[in-house]
Amino acid sequence: MKSSVPPPHATYAGRNLHGQVVNELGRRVVGGVYAAGALLPNEDQLCAELAVSRTALREAIKVLAAKGLLEPRPRIGTRVRPTEQWNLLDPDILAWRCATGADAEFLQHLTELREIIEPSAAALAATSHKPEQLADIARALDAMQKASHISEWVQADLAFHTAVLKATNNPLLMPLAAIIGSALESLLAVSARTSENFKQALPDHQKVFEAIEARDAQSALHRMAGLLSDTRSLMKRAVIPPVL
Repeated sequence: MKSSVPPPHATYAGRNLHGQVVNELGRRVVGGVYAAGALLPNEDQLCAELAVSRTALREAIKVLAAKGLLEPRPRIGTRVRPTEQWNLLDPDILAWRCATGADAEFLQHLTELREIIEPSAAALAATSHKPEQLADIARALDAMQKASHISEWVQADLAFHTAVLKATNNPLLMPLAAIIGSALESLLAVSARTSENFKQALPDHQKVFEAIEARDAQSALHRMAGLLSDTRSLMKRAVIPPVL
């Protein structure tokens, strides 16, 4: 089966045959190769295309059905479910969406999600962080300062926002770090590319860190909200190209 570069943070990253089948079919569904409401090609055709057994194909379809993407039906076939029935916060679905090309509407929705979660998370991190968690945020900020290439900046920026979420020490919030991380890498790359200087947001990140360090929850909330507001401005009409 033809292998493609796996999207960042995906659970099914193609390390084994099962993962490759799940990843390939997931990308096809989320990318619109198989439209919502359409039936997948029959088993024989898919097995031939992917060079896998019926058992491997059926196991992959079970995984994608659990994510809300597919609906297998006896004697009818496997149908692609409507988008509104997908588990859109599933890390793999988010990653596939970014890998196959995210449009401006998707970017807007993701930015709105961040604006709802991250300012309050920064405020909570300011009052709840442990010394080692503050050190993680500081290391990410230092990596942003030292970044000499946009790819280094994006990885450090992702680490910064992930560390802030983890510093909340809220067990219900911490999994959101993985969920947001699935798509955040692509989103950050767009905002960095759109900026004249990919380090333009560094002072804003520094202010967020200082507020968290000072345990100033109100300032942390406002600093993070301001940072994300600037990101929204940079991302207007931006579109992520597919990962080939």
